Amino acid sequence: MANLDCWAWLASFGSRSKKRAERRTATHWAAMVGAVALLQLAHPATAQEKLTMRVDFTPAGSQSAFHLAVVKGWFKEAGLEVDVQDGRGSINGIQLVGAGQIDFGWVSLGPSAIAREQGMTVKSVAGVFRRGDLAVIVDEKSGIKTPKDLIGKRIVCFTASPWFPFIDPFFKAAGMSRADVNLAFIDPTSLFANYASGQSDAVMTLGPFGLPVINVTRKSTQIIAADYGINFPSFGIIATEETIAKRPATVQKFVKVTLRAWDYILAGHEGEAVDALISLRPGIKLDRNVLLGQIEAYKDFIYTENTKGRPTGWQSDRDWAAAIKTMESAGVIKPGHKPEEYFTNQFIN
Repeated sequence: MANLDCWAWLASFGSRSKKRAERRTATHWAAMVGAVALLQLAHPATAQEKLTMRVDFTPAGSQSAFHLAVVKGWFKEAGLEVDVQDGRGSINGIQLVGAGQIDFGWVSLGPSAIAREQGMTVKSVAGVFRRGDLAVIVDEKSGIKTPKDLIGKRIVCFTASPWFPFIDPFFKAAGMSRADVNLAFIDPTSLFANYASGQSDAVMTLGPFGLPVINVTRKSTQIIAADYGINFPSFGIIATEETIAKRPATVQKFVKVTLRAWDYILAGHEGEAVDALISLRPGIKLDRNVLLGQIEAYKDFIYTENTKGRPTGWQSDRDWAAAIKTMESAGVIKPGHKPEEYFTNQFIN
């Protein structure tokens, strides 16, 4: 019996020791958790890098990749806090980027080359829509098929439009001049309303951007400027050479996320992209079908013969050489430039 009592006492002692050990372990872990919490308070997670970027114009389907990346949290995952701002034309956006007031611009790339001629060290870091998209939109019942059919017609445009430097070269290529038409420059916010109401016969704009908007009230067709020798890459992302040189990791992240968003959209998620844009612009009355129409229309402008089979964002020396020729002929840049002055593929995987 004594042996049994001994074993019982030992068992009881072991049980008490185990409980004391468990209490010590629990206390130890509680202390560790508290210490970790204090460390987190003392050393919070690395702050997101704040960036500003401006799109070309009022909200459009052609800009939706940026809004989608914000809503999906893809910029945040990359350590970026991106302020996506609406714009007032590509030229205005280029000027703001060139002046260092905005980090990145989503702009028509032709005018960015002209800006370099004026001393702005902006460069394209990704070209998404690589076929020229300048167009003259006309009523489909007007019988206007060629530039010469515009003689005597009233055409509206705005001064910060990508069209502005190429108006005279366009008419010259068609064997006419600006004096042959009645050209009026109006506020960009009134551009489509003016044409839709019948106050003008044609509007100079970006075809795949403008047609889906205009067709809601006035069924129209377009004359593509590229068919008359006015050809340069369409929309892409620009930054200054200083940003590219001093913040390459930031540029890489921003470009990578944006191109990820475009690849996702073009894989059949157009509706999701449009819904993201609408959710971030609740104060603006946006037509979902128009936004979807703009994405669909721009699909014809993603590739050129020189970029087929290449990743989204990749730009071609040959396309830029043709653009340089166009701009030299138009007199908007001086002769002797090379493609690498205007773009880089270093951030394209």
